[in-house]
Amino acid sequence: MQLTLTLDGKIVNVSSGMTILDAARAAGVRIPTLCHDDRLHPYGACRICMVEVEGPQRRMVPACTTPAAEGMVVHSMTTAVLEARKSVLELLLINHPLDCPVCDKAGECRLQDLVHEYGLGQGAFAEEKRTSPPDYASPVIERNQNRCILCGKCVRICTERCAVGALTLAMRGGRSRISTAFAGPLDCEFCGECVEICPVGALTTKQFKHKARPWNLEQTSSTCIYCGCGCPITIETRRNEVVRVRAAGDHYLCARGRFGWDAVRHEARLTTPKMRVGGNLVDCSWDEALSVAATNLKVIRNRRGADGIGGLGSVRTTNEDNYLFQKFMRSVVGTNNVDLLARLKLPSGLNTAFFSGEFARMGEHEVILLLDKDAGEINPLIGAELVGAVNRCGSRLILIEEGRNKFTRIASVVIPQERDAALDSLAAGVRGSRRIAGARIRQAVGLLASATNVAVVLPARLSPDAFARIQELSGLLKQVTYYPLVTRGNIQGALDMGLMPDYYPGYQKADSDTRALFEKAWNAALPEPRGKNAVEMMEAIGHGKLAALYIMGDDPVGSDPGLTPLLQRLEFLVVQDLFLTETAKLAHVVLPAASFVEKTGTITTIERKLRRLARVEQPLGESRPDGEIIQALARKMGGDMRSASAADVLSEIKTVVPMYRDLAIGACWPPQQSPLNGALADLSLSSDSIMRREVLTAERLLFSSGVMTTRSKEMRSIAHRKKQETG
Repeated sequence: MQLTLTLDGKIVNVSSGMTILDAARAAGVRIPTLCHDDRLHPYGACRICMVEVEGPQRRMVPACTTPAAEGMVVHSMTTAVLEARKSVLELLLINHPLDCPVCDKAGECRLQDLVHEYGLGQGAFAEEKRTSPPDYASPVIERNQNRCILCGKCVRICTERCAVGALTLAMRGGRSRISTAFAGPLDCEFCGECVEICPVGALTTKQFKHKARPWNLEQTSSTCIYCGCGCPITIETRRNEVVRVRAAGDHYLCARGRFGWDAVRHEARLTTPKMRVGGNLVDCSWDEALSVAATNLKVIRNRRGADGIGGLGSVRTTNEDNYLFQKFMRSVVGTNNVDLLARLKLPSGLNTAFFSGEFARMGEHEVILLLDKDAGEINPLIGAELVGAVNRCGSRLILIEEGRNKFTRIASVVIPQERDAALDSLAAGVRGSRRIAGARIRQAVGLLASATNVAVVLPARLSPDAFARIQELSGLLKQVTYYPLVTRGNIQGALDMGLMPDYYPGYQKADSDTRALFEKAWNAALPEPRGKNAVEMMEAIGHGKLAALYIMGDDPVGSDPGLTPLLQRLEFLVVQDLFLTETAKLAHVVLPAASFVEKTGTITTIERKLRRLARVEQPLGESRPDGEIIQALARKMGGDMRSASAADVLSEIKTVVPMYRDLAIGACWPPQQSPLNGALADLSLSSDSIMRREVLTAERLLFSSGVMTTRSKEMRSIAHRKKQETG
C-alpha cells in the first residue's frame, strides 16, 4: 500500500511500513543519524534524528523508528529540531574526550562531523569527564570506553548479523557501558564488523593504528580471495602501499578478509627466481630460471613424451591465470595432464546437482536446513547471510549437529544426531512414515514438509552416501536451493577455466569435436589422449611414468608431508608461488609470483558471480603476475602464446566459454548455461593415500587455513590467543 506525506514541503510517496527516515531518503532530504544502520533493526537510542510532526499537538519524534503515516506533515529543519540536535550532541560530549588528533577515527567520525556541522563550541556541561583505561588485550581490536556514545551498534551487529553476542550493554544510568563477558578481553570471531559500524573511535584496529588519516587514503574496489565467497572489498592505500582493507559498502567481511592481507608483506615472500645448483636453491635471473625450466621440460617431452609431464593449477590465482595455465599445458607442452589438487576438497555435486544459490537471497527461504555447523568458519559470508535470514527475514533454521555452536542460538530446531541418520529420519518423515522417533525430528519434518521453498546448506565434506541422502530428501521438498560450503578460494573459477584433464574451459568435454574448436581458437594442435587427474599424476610419479611437474600456486607437501618422497622422485619440478613453501623447497626451479594486491584479473565465487581484482601495489622485488610468467615460459618453449594483459585474456575467455560470453562483473552466470546442467558428473576427487595426512593448518578453518593465513601476523595473533584459551 502506498502512503503520501509531506516532508519539508515536499510531497513524498512511500510504501506502507517505511519510516520517516526512509521517506526522507526517498525525497533526498538528509536527516542525521548515529545509532541507525540499515543492516540492523531500528533502535532509536541517540535521538539525533528527531523531527517535528504536525498535529493537534506538534511533537518531536525519532525519524528512524517512527512509521510514516498517510497525510503526515513532517519538518526536519525547524529551529526547535536544530536546537534539540544540538542538545543531544552536548549530552554526548559530556564524557567524550576531545582527542581527535590521536584518534584513528578522525576524518570519518560521525560525531566529529555533526559537532562541526552544528557549530558546537564549549559544551554547556562543565562536569569532570569520567575515564576508564582502554582495553589493548585483544589480538587485533582495541576498545576505548571513553569515546563510546552508547549507540549500541556494536552490540547489535555482533548479535543480529554475526550471532556471536560478544558485546553487551552493562550497568545502568550514568554508569552504562559496552562490556564483554565478565568484563574480560574481547573474545569472538574478530571479524571487525563492530569496528566498521562504530560511528566514533571507541573501537579501532591495531593494524591501522596511526598508519594514516582517512583523507590521505586512496580507495580501490577489489575482491577478497580467502574463500569461495569472494566478498567485495575496498583496499585503502597510502603512497602505493596497502594500509587497510574494508568491506565494500554494507557487505560483510570476516577476519581473514579484513586483516589477513598483511601476508603479502611477510618477510618470507619470494622476491627473486631460484634454481637448484649443487643440491641448493640459489638466486638467479628470470632469463636463467625460465631457460632452465623450458629446456628441461622440452628434454623430458622429447625423451618421455608429453604424457610424462603434468601441471597442477591453483585456487589462489585468477581466472585469467588458470586459463593461461591449462592453455599452456595443452597447447605448448602438449598434454591434458592438468588438474587441481583442491578437487580432493570439493563437495560432490558442485556444478552438477548442487549449483549454489545467490547468498543475498537466502532470506527468501522459509526454511533453511544447515548440514555443517562450521558454516560460519568455512564460508563466513554464508554464515552471516544465514544469521540475517533468521534474524531479519524470519526464516526457520533446522540445524543438524552434535554439540553447540553459535547457530544453536538462532535455530528453530536442533537435531543432535549424526548427519546421515538425521537425513534418513527426515526423509522418512517427509514421506509420511508414522514411525518417526523424537519430537525434534517431527518438528523439523513439519517445517520442511509445509515450506514452499527450502534452502539446504551443504557440508564442506560430502561422501557419495551423504550425496544420495541429500538428493533423496530434496526430491521430497518444494523448490530447494543449495548453498555448498567450499574451503578453497577461486575453486569455481578454476573449474570454469578447464583445470581438469577431461574438460576444456566451460565444462566442454575433451572430445574430438571440442578439440577441433579449441585448436582453431588457440591456433595450435592439441593432445588427443585423456589426461591424468591429480591423484593419477601422483600415482604416475610413484610408478616412474611422470617425470616432470609444474605446480602453480599450490603446496601439496605443506598440506601432506607424506608427499615429500614422492615429489623427490621427479626428474624436474617447477614451483610458482609467493613463498618458499615446503613444496617449493623440493623444486629445481622456483618462480616468484605476485600477490592478489599486485595484479589484475577476475575470480568467480561459488555462487558463479564474476568479481574483479585490482592492482594497488607494485609486485614485490622481481616477482611477476602468474599470467606473465606462464606466457614468458611459453615463449621460451617456442609456443605461440602472445603477451596479453589480464583484460585481453578475459576477452579471449568470453569467446570460448559460453557462460562468460555476456557475463558482466558482479553478475552470476546461470546454471542452465553450463553443459553439465542436469548431469551428475562428479567433479570432486577422492584418494586413499593423497592428502589423507593433512596438517592442521591446511584444514582448519577461520584463523589458520593455509599458505596465506598462516603467514598473516594478524591471523597468527588471533590463532595464538585461541590456542591459549583452549589449552
